[in-house]
Parts: sequence; C-alpha cells; structure tokens
Amino acid sequence: MKVTVLQTDTQWAQPISNQEDVHKLLDTAEKSELYVLPEMWATGFVTSPENIAEDYTSDSSLQWMKTTAGERQCAICGSLSVFTHEKKYVNRQYFVLPDGSFYCYDKHHLFTYGGEDRCYSAGNKRIVAQYKGVRFLLQTCYDLRFPVWMRNTGDYDAIILVANWPESRL
Repeated sequence: MKVTVLQTDTQWAQPISNQEDVHKLLDTAEKSELYVLPEMWATGFVTSPENIAEDYTSDSSLQWMKTTAGERQCAICGSLSVFTHEKKYVNRQYFVLPDGSFYCYDKHHLFTYGGEDRCYSAGNKRIVAQYKGVRFLLQTCYDLRFPVWMRNTGDYDAIILVANWPESRL
C-alpha cells in the first residue's frame, strides 16, 4: 500500500484555508492509497476550542475529508477538534474511506503540559481501522508516551500516530 504523509503549514483556526492548502498538497503529491494529515490539521492545536472546534452536526472538515476521499478514491486520516453530541470536546482522529464511511478515535492520553486535559475529554476505546486488507491502530500524539495503550495484541498490522508539534519541539 502506498501511503503519503502530508506535512502542513496550518493556519490558526482557519479550516477553509487549511482545506484549500491540503487540496493543493494533494494535487502535487504522487497518487497514494492513503494520505495522513497532522493532528488538528484544520485548526492547529487548539487548547481553547470554544468557537473553533467543529460541531458534530456541521463538521465541514470531516465532510471535506469524505468528499476528497471519494473523488480521489483513497483513504484520508487526520484529527480534528470536535464538539460532540454529548456536549464535550474531543481530539478526534478520523480515518475516512473512499465510500464516505469512517472510523474515529478519540485521543486517550491528553497533553496535560499543554492544557489539553482542561478542555478536552479523553477517549476510552482503541480503534483499529481496516482498509485494503491492512489493519491500522489509530493513535494521536501524546499517546506515544504510553506504549501499553498501543501494545501489539495481534489486532493490528501498523500504527498511524498523527501529531502536531510546535517548531520549538523539533
């Protein structure tokens, strides 16, 4: 399977602009079966999600992922700041298939040093997405620090771990 990881220069809290930028990157990238976007690719790493997170009822970035995956006949993966039907904020990673169906994983280990735990709710389920015969364990950024959460129990073939690290962390 050909996978392309897209490194974006995210515009703060500008989902439409970021969708357009990713579209341009896709136009110049080699054709792949799976494209992986960063953590919170549509807004940047938002620790005050009020008025920035996408509402589950009108999630334009998820819709963009569905439309783009269908048009390009590929899968697209990346996380978004989402306000859920349960009235809570989550850092939700989507794995969107070409037919518009998707898997979603809510980040389990929130980055306390950055204040993510003060505004987001942690997920409590491991999610394995299946695509073209490959099983992908979905993980997000700080989950990397907790390998027991990713322990290989034979239920996945590869890990997709999206992240959004500031330049100072390089």
